[in-house]
Amino acid sequence: MPQNPDETTYRRVTIDYGRATFAENDQWPTGRRQTLPQQWLDAGPEVDLREVMDPQAGGAHLSDGLLRRAAHALLVSGDQFSLWVFLHSQDGQPWVLDRYGVTGRSVGNQPLGPLADLQVYATDPYGRYEGKSHGICVHEKYLTSEHALLTLREFVPLYLQDPGHGDWTGSGWCSKCAGYAIRRLSQEQFAHYWASVQAADAAWRSRGR
Repeated sequence: MPQNPDETTYRRVTIDYGRATFAENDQWPTGRRQTLPQQWLDAGPEVDLREVMDPQAGGAHLSDGLLRRAAHALLVSGDQFSLWVFLHSQDGQPWVLDRYGVTGRSVGNQPLGPLADLQVYATDPYGRYEGKSHGICVHEKYLTSEHALLTLREFVPLYLQDPGHGDWTGSGWCSKCAGYAIRRLSQEQFAHYWASVQAADAAWRSRGR
């Protein structure tokens, strides 16, 4: 959960931040790197990015560096998104226990609102395979056909279930990226996100936790 939430930090999940940081901020001479295709940057919130950024499409050579920059320009790694705010307990308490009844997890009990249809990409959100689910991180550097596409509405209950296998394998979500990535937020979506973060934080503090 956040400690004294700061709006500037939370704005790093927005579309504007992604463009400014990963699409428009040149770190190398222009001739040494590819420019992100405008159609990728303009892809609407309903567009499947796995198809848009397919490295085999059109027969063009797309470098790993380009695909990684595009992924970060359009997506936010799960470890940078306060998903806990939108997780819910059955009794309205600000925490839930894991499936073994041992470890507690903070939940904010806030409504998804305009974030309900936000795209989520994860390699194994249903826990069908041995190992961890990944979004965008050192293990999965860009989107591939291995990623499943869900909405945040569909993903929230799955996250509480945790797709880990067996008693000894721990969490099924990657420890680097939290196991998923989301589409960057529009201004309307961010306004709801920021208000929800503040409301969840205030509710937690009012309980003296």
